[in-house]
Amino acid sequence: MLTKFTNMMHRKLTVDWSKDMGELDLRSHSLGIGGINSMPPPKAVVEATAALKPRMVRIFLQEFFFIYPDHGVFDWAKMDAYMDAVHAMGGDIMASICIKPKPLYPEVDEKIYMPTDIKEWQEVIKAMVLRYSKEKPYVTYWSVANEMNIGENGGAPYLITNPDDFFEYYKITIAPILEALPDIKVGGPSAAAGCSNDMWDDGAIAFLERFTELCTINKVPLHFICWNAYSDNPQSHGGKGKIIRDNTDKYDPSIEIYMTELNVLINNDATLHEMAYDPKRAASLAATLLAFNENKSLTGSFQYHIYDQWHDPKEFASWYKITRYMSECWNDMPHRFGLIDLDGRKRPQYYMYQLLYKLIGRRVGLEGTDNTLTGIACGDDKILSVFLTNFNIEETPDSVTHIHFKDAPEGIYRLNMYRIDEESAKLIKNTNMDELEPEDSRIVYVHPDFHFDVYTPGDSVTLVQLVKA
Repeated sequence: MLTKFTNMMHRKLTVDWSKDMGELDLRSHSLGIGGINSMPPPKAVVEATAALKPRMVRIFLQEFFFIYPDHGVFDWAKMDAYMDAVHAMGGDIMASICIKPKPLYPEVDEKIYMPTDIKEWQEVIKAMVLRYSKEKPYVTYWSVANEMNIGENGGAPYLITNPDDFFEYYKITIAPILEALPDIKVGGPSAAAGCSNDMWDDGAIAFLERFTELCTINKVPLHFICWNAYSDNPQSHGGKGKIIRDNTDKYDPSIEIYMTELNVLINNDATLHEMAYDPKRAASLAATLLAFNENKSLTGSFQYHIYDQWHDPKEFASWYKITRYMSECWNDMPHRFGLIDLDGRKRPQYYMYQLLYKLIGRRVGLEGTDNTLTGIACGDDKILSVFLTNFNIEETPDSVTHIHFKDAPEGIYRLNMYRIDEESAKLIKNTNMDELEPEDSRIVYVHPDFHFDVYTPGDSVTLVQLVKA
């Protein structure tokens, strides 16, 4: 073992506690669910999610809730049960409007996106907004549509490939929202930006830019824009985010930007039970969130899904054509994207968010990172934190990381080191602990130039916290 560590790659990082880089807020990177079935999240899932204290949860309001079965008739029973359960997870809700009521869309056709009666459609939208943003004050962000640029293949019933057409649909849909509650946030459209480890998806980026331009020049309210992408490549995620931020700033820098579906690459291997506990997923997500934070491209993101999903084709049959595709995608070949399974058993990604959310205070300088070992440091008068992820899309070498403090606040601390790697993933798979236990815990006296070493295996996440005694 000594030879292994002696011969291993050694890296050196310097944390400059005198370099104040402003308040750190990584809780804006949150969680999302929905769009696959109408069942409320199970109690165990609700409790495990609530324990993370997410700031916001993003959901679909899909047609399978059947809130408008006939002209002038509302049935809130199924949607109420779902919304109450999501609200119990904590935080506000961003809701993507994906309903297509039969009275207003009698023909099942993804290319039909305008309702037969616009005034009646607006009455339905207004009633839904009043119910879930006023009577039940859950939803603070209303997003119009989801992946409408790829239609049913994106899990929702609209296909709108032209941003000019989407703009017209967006206008008629947000009008009753803002009439009901003028201070609510509206936006969209969660454009599908691809499932690839490549850097670019010009189609979705161009769609979002044109839509933003139309809203700006026509003075149509647009508080946020959003998109979805699946990739193992933090540089791909971060690159798309920076381009979209720069494009948006040309029209209105105050527009918020969210990634409403964030996860690793969709591939056939992901269906295996064993892959759900691969620490590489946690490391990839951590590296992506750090990339977003570094280039200041996003207001926030939503890991999708909170828990594994299953699909009942009968719920889709009356308003969706390719139900077999949905069932094969989410039922026959589960992607196991969840931080949690249906029984509430937690996976490495869950604990990654748990560690991420421990970061509080002012961000400070961190020097010595590269494209593989990335990190962030922060602290207040009680806790000093260094968060690292060692991840590369090609191959990630194990390393020993030497962390040197510069101008550290002096005193007695307890040093706790948490790690998500292959070894801890085995423990996670066989247990269901509420919190990740520290791999190392010891009392130290922190001098201004205090230093220490930590093992940072390939495809791992590490958090070192020094808690003042």
